Amino acid sequence: MSTVFSEVYGTYYNVVAKVLTQALEGKLSAAGMQQLIREGGYGDSVLQLLPALADGTWKLLTPELGTPLKNKPTMPLTALQKRWLKTLLLDEKISLFFSDEEITKQHDALQSVEPLYRPEQFVFFDRFVDGDAYTNLKYRANFREILYAVREKRYLNASYRSNKGTIIVWTDLVPVSLEYSAKDDKFRLQAIAERKLVTLNLGRIISVEAGEAVEHVKTLKKGELAKQTLVLEIEDERSTMVRALMHFSDLAKETEKLDESHYLLTVQYDKSDETEMLFRVLSFGPTVKVRESENFKELIRKKLREQMQYSVGF
Repeated sequence: MSTVFSEVYGTYYNVVAKVLTQALEGKLSAAGMQQLIREGGYGDSVLQLLPALADGTWKLLTPELGTPLKNKPTMPLTALQKRWLKTLLLDEKISLFFSDEEITKQHDALQSVEPLYRPEQFVFFDRFVDGDAYTNLKYRANFREILYAVREKRYLNASYRSNKGTIIVWTDLVPVSLEYSAKDDKFRLQAIAERKLVTLNLGRIISVEAGEAVEHVKTLKKGELAKQTLVLEIEDERSTMVRALMHFSDLAKETEKLDESHYLLTVQYDKSDETEMLFRVLSFGPTVKVRESENFKELIRKKLREQMQYSVGF
């Protein structure tokens, strides 16, 4: 397989494991097996898994719906998967999602495992150096409170230090999403304040507290608030198309093949991210051309004119 963890095969394995567990306990029936596959699998899983189990192709079930297995099936991790997990544990951002005790426990479990990569092996040539302080205890506490509010759809009250140094107090913020900017190496909160979308850098949040549940969940749909469409024509030199798909992997997008070497890539992004999108597009140079929108084209022209003026000055 081309991926470290396969969602498809992982799902199939877990569904079959549930079927075999019931068979070991003597509780499996034909109807129950079909229900387990429907509930735990995909739309076509019944067509793929049920015949292989029922007709003896996989030899995991007897005609009486028993099983020759003696122990409940487990899904041990491969050496590659363990090395990948060890790599994730070395990333500072992991401390935002787990407690120190949980991280220590995982480190102990993978003590003898060599990571696939170490943080010092990665060199970011186009990233700002003032990223968020991910291991700071206050930052971690704020992050988790915000993450809880986003997941549970709860109001937020927050005090915030603006880039001018003034303190802003926000009440009854409706959290929309918690996002990471690879360019800035920062997390930011997208939220609704009095029907307007606001962006708060987590590093500038002084304190935050989750409140009551938000009643109207539909107001949390960020895409309805400030969605922008960007259409790019890509000349596929030096695997530009593959790089573009990876570069914009965090955004909703559609692709269309024009000919053997040209593609259209339509990307949806948030208006508040327009400056970052500008730099992301410019990083591809002449292999990417902006088709739409006219507003974004003008931003490109303006930035290029500024760069030309600076070049003349030197």
